[in-house]
Amino acid sequence: MIYWFFRLIAGATRLIPRRVLCALCDLLGAVVYLARRREVGVMAATQQRVAAHRGRPLTANEARRRVRRVYASFVKTVMDYFYFGAHLEELPPLVEVENMELLAKTRARGHGTIIISAHVGSVDNGAALVARHGYICHIVVITQHDPRQDKLFQFQRLSRDMRIVPIGRATRECVRALRRNEAIALVGDRDFTPNRDTTMFFGAPARLPTGATRLALATGAAIVFSYCVRLPGDRFRLYFCDPIYADKARDTVEGLQRQIAERLERAIAEHSDQWHIFHDLWDVDADWRFAQTYTQHK
Repeated sequence: MIYWFFRLIAGATRLIPRRVLCALCDLLGAVVYLARRREVGVMAATQQRVAAHRGRPLTANEARRRVRRVYASFVKTVMDYFYFGAHLEELPPLVEVENMELLAKTRARGHGTIIISAHVGSVDNGAALVARHGYICHIVVITQHDPRQDKLFQFQRLSRDMRIVPIGRATRECVRALRRNEAIALVGDRDFTPNRDTTMFFGAPARLPTGATRLALATGAAIVFSYCVRLPGDRFRLYFCDPIYADKARDTVEGLQRQIAERLERAIAEHSDQWHIFHDLWDVDADWRFAQTYTQHK
């Protein structure tokens, strides 16, 4: 059923103008919001946690209004994922790019670059633009349970000149890519591994992936944070933040994780109505069990 839903969206993006699709996505996001009451409650609590951590508390009604915007953002992101797969030439004029020269700076060091993002805005649009600017970029992805759906998603990424690394063999391939002075792209706000370690995140322990820190310490690669967020008018801003340079003689996994968490917190708080997380990250056991469904599938 989900596979055919995505096929329907993919087909629609080849026939319907994007401005019409964006308007339909606003409507569909509202429908999904009304249909998923239990999930909305969890997400509203997440929005309140993020806002309180920033010192700007939200009422329950304010949090729910923000969740409604999250659903609209997510549906648009899914639509754009398929739309730009078929119309990639339309993407660059819609994007304001800031500080991409940081990638040239880290590449000049010769140890590779680890690009960290989050489920904020459109991760895939950002990676596609990095590739279009001439950087060899390997994106670490999970394998979808439905092989047809997995093939559909991976085809979209390959059409954007991304190089796909399945999460099951990511460590070895990422090390090789970094030693060739290439870039790898990871998300820092969801851990799909069996790791049970936690990091303080918005004031409470949560499972965040440690792969980036371990790779940086092992290879000397720079860590660069990047986000592609939606702007009014359904345009985008792709921006890059100052790198972290890991020093294995001085830094630890725990210390680097703290730095990563802090940078993720800033970006997510700034764009919380585009943060596409639909369950309670701070229920560590439930989050771990969910991650294992992907491990077992593979």
